[in-house]
Amino acid sequence: MHTFIRTFVEKLALPVFPVSRFRAKLHTMRESLPAPTLASFLRERCARELMHAWRVLSDGAGDRDEAVHEGRKCVRRVRAWLRLAPRGVRERLAAVDAQLRSVRRALGPLRDAHTRCEALGKLRKRRDLGELRVWLTDARKRLKDVLTARWLRRPRHGRAWTRMLSSLEALAGSVADWPLEDLTVKHAQRALQRSFLRARVARRECAGRNAAELRHQWRGRVRILVLQCQLLESFGALAGCGDFKDLGQGLGDEHDLAVVSRELGRLELPIEAQRALRSFLRQQRLALALRNDRSARHALRRSRTPKLRRIHAVNTPTAAVVEIETDPALERVDVY
Repeated sequence: MHTFIRTFVEKLALPVFPVSRFRAKLHTMRESLPAPTLASFLRERCARELMHAWRVLSDGAGDRDEAVHEGRKCVRRVRAWLRLAPRGVRERLAAVDAQLRSVRRALGPLRDAHTRCEALGKLRKRRDLGELRVWLTDARKRLKDVLTARWLRRPRHGRAWTRMLSSLEALAGSVADWPLEDLTVKHAQRALQRSFLRARVARRECAGRNAAELRHQWRGRVRILVLQCQLLESFGALAGCGDFKDLGQGLGDEHDLAVVSRELGRLELPIEAQRALRSFLRQQRLALALRNDRSARHALRRSRTPKLRRIHAVNTPTAAVVEIETDPALERVDVY
């Protein structure tokens, strides 16, 4: 009987495994679902960000400053992501962008005042300040008072705050109607190249110049590039954007110092304190500017233009995988 079975198997040209020596495991692989399109992925992420912004800004028991920071970041992400769409789609989304810009402007002054307090708090911890630490502490306290006054002018139950929340809720509910159906990876690649080119042009404009307003515009372009790269990286079409993110963070720290220096005149500090602090902040900002310029020469080289990978929908048949565990000489076998 055994000889008959072996002869029959040899005629069929099937491999013979001594089952008595091996223990096999069969794994049934689930049939893969089609990969989501970039349009559906972008729509889902935009809805998630807007709902998160509405949720944290509506929470009356949470930290107000942290809620403003989170809400502003969410709105900024959505605006940067919508720039990935082709021109025709962006024109049709002009009203949406105007609403997002209005929300950002409502949150901007509150976040900026808190950012200046944070920047002064970081500087105040330095050991080489000497007498400047007392003046920095006084300046930080005065900025805190300015932030408190701004919150009093914009309470959470006020008309402006309620109107902003209603606008956010309406935006989150209208994401399904945004005309994003025609968005493809090819459009995203072109938009990403435009953002990278705009950041490179801004770097050349800022070369050897320390004008705060000009470098702040450069920071905005780098930030758009970073946010777009992060979205496409989570989609799986891009690998890594660490250098762009570090550059954007450095430009942000530089801008915070410039804004704090500009605000010193409004804090009614003694003239001697204003001069000393302004000189110290200028030195720190120039050192940061040099470091950011060196970082940008590496991060924004033409050879580092981000390139997207081609995404394919995966539809594979169900497979049974046989693993032979006893004999290490035998490899894993896939049986379809």
